Amino acid sequence: GLAWRVQGSGRVLVDAQAPRYVLSNTGLRESGVAASVALERHRSGARAYYSWFARELGILRASHIGNLTDLENAIASGEPAYTAPFTHAIEVPRQTVRHHLLKTEAYWRPNEVDQLVLTYAYQADDRQEFDIRRAGRSAIPALDLFLNTHTAELVYKHFLGRHLHGRIGVNGLWQENANIPGTGVRPLIPDHDRRTGGIFLIEHLPLNERLELEAGARLDAALLQVRTFDAQDEYITPEHRFTNHAFSLGANWTATDSLRLRAGLNSAFRPPHVSELYSQGLHHGSAAIEEGDPTLGSERMLQATLDTEWGSGNGRWSGALSLHASRTDGFIYLRPEGYRLTIRGAFPVFRYTATDVLMWGTDAQVRFRPVPAWTIELQGGLVRGRDVGQDEWLFQVPADRAGLAVGWQRTKGTTSLSLRGAVRWVRVQDRVPIGLDFTDPPPGYALLALDLLVERPLGKDRMQLGIRGDNLLNTAYRDYLDRFRYYAAARGGDLTLWITWRFGHAERLP
Repeated sequence: GLAWRVQGSGRVLVDAQAPRYVLSNTGLRESGVAASVALERHRSGARAYYSWFARELGILRASHIGNLTDLENAIASGEPAYTAPFTHAIEVPRQTVRHHLLKTEAYWRPNEVDQLVLTYAYQADDRQEFDIRRAGRSAIPALDLFLNTHTAELVYKHFLGRHLHGRIGVNGLWQENANIPGTGVRPLIPDHDRRTGGIFLIEHLPLNERLELEAGARLDAALLQVRTFDAQDEYITPEHRFTNHAFSLGANWTATDSLRLRAGLNSAFRPPHVSELYSQGLHHGSAAIEEGDPTLGSERMLQATLDTEWGSGNGRWSGALSLHASRTDGFIYLRPEGYRLTIRGAFPVFRYTATDVLMWGTDAQVRFRPVPAWTIELQGGLVRGRDVGQDEWLFQVPADRAGLAVGWQRTKGTTSLSLRGAVRWVRVQDRVPIGLDFTDPPPGYALLALDLLVERPLGKDRMQLGIRGDNLLNTAYRDYLDRFRYYAAARGGDLTLWITWRFGHAERLP
């Protein structure tokens, strides 16, 4: 039969506020629409999906500062260099994004268990960034990128005998990035074409009802062709070729009906992105100058994981624990390199750098349901990163986090009501490279949030009404991973009201 679905969404945010001042020019407007259709037969079928998304985002005005002295003073004082009265308007600096995605999938079953799946997707992205410019030129984008991406994948899902089953497939990508002329500024990212192709295989072998082994491998090749100008304004067309391989080994063991364990050992790789190789200029979205390194190679990682899930027989207790450790050679990250004054203002500078790192950490969750209507959940996570090449802590590793949530739900007739309160603790990140960052890591903080959801039918339709409050105590804080923490505190107390109305039904035809 035939089935279809159409949905739309929209969101508007005005200037956010920190506890003591307005975060000027942080409004947002976004809208989107999506449609999908599916046709199912006995041994074949096809699906298609299309989505369009548009966003206009204001960039914190205090992150654009005119001279080095004011920039250093703003970062040292912790106070924004610019504030203005609250407004709904979005001014420069700002960013606009338009996104189209078309995805199609067709499958065929040669027998009752095997399946051949072909997937194709096309994506078009248009991104513009507008700066504060003189002589009425603020309406001309300082960055104007158009990105076309085609991807295709063919996968054969198969059974070999009664137990061994898996997937084998090939995939490919073709991507073209073009800078639209007329900005009057050297592009942050150069024009380029990227092509990748790969083949992969993964197999699962159940040894008995409780133990299953799995193994996989893949081989990939990538070609990056760049068109740009060097430091002497000479036109150059460098090419980068990458060939990589990876493997995975795993075991899933159901020790008891309430205890499951999974162990894994896998390698992974990642070729450098063109931005990591050739970025050269101001990135408005992060309010920083970013510089690439064309000599960077692929990241190569070896990782071991152990995951555990458990639950009590009566269903009142459940939990999960995940442990992971990895070694990555050629790990690429942005490393601070001081300040720089340009005709567009003064900004911190970050350079893409590669080093060898060790990382390890854990995530844990425990859930308790004392009675059917109530749920108590405790979760936490920590990660450690060590820069082996520099013999120091790794820059920009998340701080330790923990959370406690209490939820309540009740259904009466066809109407349901749920309430959830949560506290999130974040510890100060004091495992940092000494003297590298522009300022000390921000102190730890705790945030309180509350969610209320009402769901009820409206005739044949159904409506959801939700209210969410974030940072209800209006706590002044800064997130270590947020680059805008250099200029201002994060948003304070925030209240969001949303409504979802589901109407109509999928049409099914014989």
